[in-house]
Amino acid sequence: MKFSTEELDFFSNIFTETTNDSMESDSQNQLSIKASVPDYFRQVLVGSKLSLLAEISHYQLWFPVSLSISEQGEFSPKLGTPEIIDVKGSERSWRVNTPKDVAIIDIFHDQKVEVLSLSATGLTLKVLSSDNIYNDLQQSSFEMSLAGEKPLKLELDLVRHEKNIVAAKFKDLQEGRESLRKFIFNSHKVKYSNLYQDIIL
Repeated sequence: MKFSTEELDFFSNIFTETTNDSMESDSQNQLSIKASVPDYFRQVLVGSKLSLLAEISHYQLWFPVSLSISEQGEFSPKLGTPEIIDVKGSERSWRVNTPKDVAIIDIFHDQKVEVLSLSATGLTLKVLSSDNIYNDLQQSSFEMSLAGEKPLKLELDLVRHEKNIVAAKFKDLQEGRESLRKFIFNSHKVKYSNLYQDIIL
């Protein structure tokens, strides 16, 4: 793509410090750019929790953004792993169906549990017995391994169950939340590689 001479002149004039006559004559509509941020505002930005939204097809990717300041006083943004929301129909966290490389162990009963789906907020399991599933979930101690990484301890809240299929949400997953997000994000990129082919992350 080539720019015309007029377009190149326009871009060069934007970044020059001298103002043209039309800008000087109307001081109320003057545009100025500051490279530095006042100290009081800088501390607010660095301590803030920010998010960047990217939309791909019917998916929203919410990237956590943290800001740090370099020794030269410049902002340095860092993108975290996004939360993926499927906005087709009802908005909810995107699910990996029958995820590979995921193992959940019921420590209390010393048995592996089959994972039917996994999201950043919860999972669906196939359990052996549905007799007293609520008490089993409360009493059991679960561990989840993602792609061979260090096992994460899980505490689950029952959402619904039908026969031996159980849907549960994570109670507290602060320690493993980033690992889970990375696993789900990588699974999404593999499944929908066509959506990511022109995107650099």
